[in-house]
Amino acid sequence: MDWKPWLSRWSEEWIRSTDPTELDVEVLRDRWLGFAPATLAAVAAAEARIGRSLPPSYRDFLLTTDGWRETGGFVWRMRDTSNLGWLRDIEPHWEWWNDLDEPDPDASDDNPFRRGLLISLEADSGILFLDPGDVDDTGEWAAYSLFSWRAEPPTRYESFTALMESLYDEFHQLR
Repeated sequence: MDWKPWLSRWSEEWIRSTDPTELDVEVLRDRWLGFAPATLAAVAAAEARIGRSLPPSYRDFLLTTDGWRETGGFVWRMRDTSNLGWLRDIEPHWEWWNDLDEPDPDASDDNPFRRGLLISLEADSGILFLDPGDVDDTGEWAAYSLFSWRAEPPTRYESFTALMESLYDEFHQLR
């Protein structure tokens, strides 16, 4: 994914479809839903903090924009390099999903909720996360979205890019 042109198009489309009084001043001024790119040092620090290298598409995304606003229709803010962390540590109340497949808390770490990297910051009773235990041959981690009000299992995507493409489509369906 060449993130910058794609995210620039998304920003322009979002801005055109939104009442200007509902947008952050920075978004109107810069015509950009994102933020400044993360530095290589910030990405390296995040990777050191979580103890893993990030998947290529997500790493490239952060080097384009360190966070993102208005992702789809129900995620208002994505995390940046300073606040990435493990789902089990940041939002442990989502662990109830663990009980659906494995009621034994000492069972093998085969559940994406126990090993997921939380990438959403503000959402409508939902989360977005990446699964480092489900990696393809290019190093991409599977991505998940889950919203409690949908009353359905989490949706799995092949990669962070596939998740973002789906959220972009959702934005178009809603607007």
